[in-house]
Amino acid sequence: MKTNIDVRSVVEEQYQNQQLLLTRQISNSIERSLNEKVLLLEVIAKKDTGVPPDYYKSDLKSVYDVAGMFYVVEYVAANGTIVSGYPDEYVPYGLNLYESNQHRAFEMVKASKDVYITEPLKLMEGNYGSFIWIPVFEGDKFRGAFIAIIHEADLKSRYVVESNSSSYAYLLDERGRLLYDESGNYKRGTNYAELLGSDSPGLVDIISKQVNGSEGNGKYFVLDNGSVVEERLVSYSPINWYNQKWSLAITNPSSEVDRLIVSVYLKLFIVAVVSVIFIVFVSSFVVVIIFNWSKSLEKEVDEKTQELKESNKSLLEVNKKLKELDRLKTEFLSIVSHELKTPLTAMKTSSEFLQENDGCDVSLRHQMLDIIIRNIDRQSRMVDDLLDISRIESNRMRFHREPVDIEETIKVSLEVLDSIIKEKHMTILVEVQDDLSLINTDKDKLVQVFVNLLNNAVKFSKKKGIITITVETEDDIVKISISDNGIGMSSEELERIFDKFYQIDSTSTRKVGGSGLGLSIVKGIIEGQGGTIIARSELGKGSTFVFTLIKQDIEEYK
Repeated sequence: MKTNIDVRSVVEEQYQNQQLLLTRQISNSIERSLNEKVLLLEVIAKKDTGVPPDYYKSDLKSVYDVAGMFYVVEYVAANGTIVSGYPDEYVPYGLNLYESNQHRAFEMVKASKDVYITEPLKLMEGNYGSFIWIPVFEGDKFRGAFIAIIHEADLKSRYVVESNSSSYAYLLDERGRLLYDESGNYKRGTNYAELLGSDSPGLVDIISKQVNGSEGNGKYFVLDNGSVVEERLVSYSPINWYNQKWSLAITNPSSEVDRLIVSVYLKLFIVAVVSVIFIVFVSSFVVVIIFNWSKSLEKEVDEKTQELKESNKSLLEVNKKLKELDRLKTEFLSIVSHELKTPLTAMKTSSEFLQENDGCDVSLRHQMLDIIIRNIDRQSRMVDDLLDISRIESNRMRFHREPVDIEETIKVSLEVLDSIIKEKHMTILVEVQDDLSLINTDKDKLVQVFVNLLNNAVKFSKKKGIITITVETEDDIVKISISDNGIGMSSEELERIFDKFYQIDSTSTRKVGGSGLGLSIVKGIIEGQGGTIIARSELGKGSTFVFTLIKQDIEEYK
């Protein structure tokens, strides 16, 4: 009897740990996704360039398309009137928040200068949604706010998997009120402990830990007229979304543990029956048979325990990757803030100079305007990179394949970089195989690949350096190599060179700046068309990037 209890205790512990990892994975996915959606609007709100003539119409459309989760995004002017948004059919143009007595959150973000997210509220359509408020400031001057709505149903459809009737997920707010219940048995907005009965042993303690933002496992007993009718296991993990503090839990009946070990109990029963039969009829073989069955049982218990451990190991790896994504998100905010603020500062300084010096020299005026235009281009490239990496991550990057002349593409790419190549007196060597056929690829994106790789080669090379571009065919593919004799990379740096937002931490890279997205975008474009890309480098001796593309038979286009 004691052995059976020990087996059940081990299996129950492993089962609850597995459920906790699953709950943590889902809650981290929800939290990361929600924060990423808000971040898209924060990037626009922090441009600090003034309200555009279209009241952010084009920016809101881009954010709506990339996010893929907003019901509607709107812009409210400083006087409280909704003047822009997307999609148009859901935007109440001309509605004034003060006149309709809906200005509390608007005033709150104006005073705090920070993002504010409401608890899920009932919408006119009858369902529920959270309102995201993001203030827009130009310097210290309040210009208005963005509003975005995320339907609660969208969260359920993406992250809550339908389970059987005995297992379900539920979501609580920081006051213990029910936001979502997968079983559909309970009304939202009421206290969860009161719904199930605050006298249920263990339940109040679990909900108290959820409200405090803790993570862990627990179990409680369901009572009926004072009698225990069921024991339930609960795994819970917090979701921190700006000012909203939620807790996701998955609850299962303890019978799920019994289901896992029922085969073991069945084998024990069979052992007992067989033992009695053999004792009566074939006593000489009883010892041997019992020994073999015992070994079989031990092996099965070990196998099931090992399966649970392997499953836990997989979930731990997923959780590790999610934590790495959170770290990258923090780095991303730092990089984006710096890359957006630097050109804005230059543009503001140049604009103020022109405003205060109406009669300055024409050449100096042109110089100031050049600075403004260059920095506008820099910001545009930054936004384009962010949109590209978002499309790659969500598998929404589209390719317009056509037969492309590789030599012509290289020529166009070099013309784009002509000024910086001449500035550093670089030598460009191009070696293209004579009988090279056309390449089946997206011409514009191939130019983007060349410009990114050549731009890096120029930036990380000394003056009068040499860059070699080699193009050759191998069977049905075309192999392109871009080599330089620049500063090169260490083996540790080479392993992470294609990671998003990664920058080599050296004086040289800090001089050239950059968001760390270029090579990640290049990799996404190449692999998205069935190609491959690798990098080779030696510190102090330069780097080589080699990528492949599919060759195109000219006869198909005659």
